[in-house]
Amino acid sequence: MLRLLRFTWIPIVIIWHVVTYAQTPLSSADVKNVIGAVKELKTEFDKDNAYDLDQMTQMDALVKSQAAHTKYMGIINKYGFADSEKWATALMQVARAYAAYKMQLEKPNMQAQIKESMAQIENNPNLTPQQKQQMMQMMQQSTQSWGAYLNAPPADVETVKPFVAEIEQTFK
Repeated sequence: MLRLLRFTWIPIVIIWHVVTYAQTPLSSADVKNVIGAVKELKTEFDKDNAYDLDQMTQMDALVKSQAAHTKYMGIINKYGFADSEKWATALMQVARAYAAYKMQLEKPNMQAQIKESMAQIENNPNLTPQQKQQMMQMMQQSTQSWGAYLNAPPADVETVKPFVAEIEQTFK
């Protein structure tokens, strides 16, 4: 249970910022700082995962958890982020710009695949008209959702381009 709680603040903050996304343009320094923070955080997460919090007393686990949180916040601050919210916002902005760039490269191929899938649904004799309509709506909604998420500002996409290889290496 404590292991789960230890890192739950990160996804919660990320989700919050996806929903309340307030944007300032990305700079090269922002991208470098996100990459640096993620590299260092990954190293520390790996070290901290060596602890078996389930085998510790609650007090020991709480102390380790608080110490880890303090350490992670120190890393985030070291890379120029005043708090976890600002770091999460920058992280999501970099991720969104990177994903938009990759999708731009794949867009013609993806559009062809979507059209092919929709044609297969329409031409499937084993589906009822209602099933076909439902599946087509689901595909359209899915495509729109991804399109909205990947609609990063062009300036952010341009800022991220020189860092694509490093981002891929860092986030693999």
